[in-house]
Amino acid sequence: MLVTGDLVVAPVAYLTAFAVRAVIPFPFTQDYLPPVRFAEVAHHWPEMLAAQLLVLYLLGLYETRALINPRDHLGPIGAAAVLQALLLVAVYFFRQDLAFPRSVLVVHAALNGAFLAGWRIVCRPLMGRYPRHRVLVVGTGTGATEVIETIRTQRWLGMDIVGAVSMNGALPVLTGGAADVPVVGSREELPALCETYDADEVIIVSEGGWQDRLLDALSRWPGERAQIYVVPSPYEILIGRREHLRLHDIPLLEVMHDEPTAGGVVVKRLFDTALATLLFVVALPIMALVALVLVTTSGRPVIFRQVRVGKDGTPFTIFKFRTMQHGAEDATGPVLAVEHDPRVTVLGRVLRATRLDELPQLWNVLRGDMSFVGPRPERPEFVRQYEEGIQGYRERFKVRPGLTGYAQVNGEYHTSPTTKLKYDLAYMYNRSIWLDLKILSETAKVILTRRGV
Repeated sequence: MLVTGDLVVAPVAYLTAFAVRAVIPFPFTQDYLPPVRFAEVAHHWPEMLAAQLLVLYLLGLYETRALINPRDHLGPIGAAAVLQALLLVAVYFFRQDLAFPRSVLVVHAALNGAFLAGWRIVCRPLMGRYPRHRVLVVGTGTGATEVIETIRTQRWLGMDIVGAVSMNGALPVLTGGAADVPVVGSREELPALCETYDADEVIIVSEGGWQDRLLDALSRWPGERAQIYVVPSPYEILIGRREHLRLHDIPLLEVMHDEPTAGGVVVKRLFDTALATLLFVVALPIMALVALVLVTTSGRPVIFRQVRVGKDGTPFTIFKFRTMQHGAEDATGPVLAVEHDPRVTVLGRVLRATRLDELPQLWNVLRGDMSFVGPRPERPEFVRQYEEGIQGYRERFKVRPGLTGYAQVNGEYHTSPTTKLKYDLAYMYNRSIWLDLKILSETAKVILTRRGV
């Protein structure tokens, strides 16, 4: 229903813009627009409709949080209308339809934004109420605390915590924003607790066990490693992949995959090289402009070089536009960047928000240090820290690091390294060109909405 309305809004705004220009005088125009002009110029209806849906998607206006509270997203709706008009300008320019009245597109952008906002506000009650779900969290450790705090912070998820359930009779250790959540029972009582507390959903937060310790040991093994298989329990069958192996009549789940085939590696490398070459050529004028502004405002160096850890744990030099003040770590040594970091310059904040500081990393992709999609590379100092504290962290070095990744499009700025690793492993064991394309499209959305890490 929402998409249909959005597709109707675009041509209605377009036709109304022609009508408005025919009856209302506009500044900087010579006269009213003669109605006959509508029949004399070309109209690119498919491109208009495609641009409408594309910009609404990229600006996150089909996500749940935008649908629940459309009044809180009037800014992105206006930005979507402007961006759609700019895409139409590009279409008319490349088609050389220079006789098209440009003032119509200006009016169209204003009307399209107003109509979209009105349609979504009117449409919201027609969608009905989003039901809120009562949730029991099984676990009382740091992972459970993170889950509870996320649910409480992100109200648009539609979840309400009704209690926590202790794992293995462990004493409750919920902290921070989860400390006030009641521990209502133990794991063995879960079926009865679901009925007692009328729970709609149960989230089980595993705190790790011997399996994670085995994964960590295998990921650190320097030589060839054996394939690991599990004869799964009924529970593991339910949460495992649909595709599994067989030992005669016994089902097996593969724990750690073989390296991808040579053909898969070649295809991914060709994809990276072709896309990086194209984007590097297109981005050269933008990079030249950024370099000029950097030199003018804060001097040299323009390019910031830093050692990161790549595939197989091999260090390499990453290139970025400098966003921090000179000598930012002279007094502190290596430290993680934080939100609203005082060391970041004014221009640096703009470059980070628009991800323009990452453009020189296209050279890393061309050199083969990085891929477009993969785990984000970390500094050696933090890698050593994470390897000691996060089981299985070294497994992420089995693939090339990426400009963007599954963790970057699904996480937030403050997402913990442990959670990011789960996204990285999920990508590594399901990776394909189609998944890469999906992550790249989601990355464009993250950049435009200025969300994520």
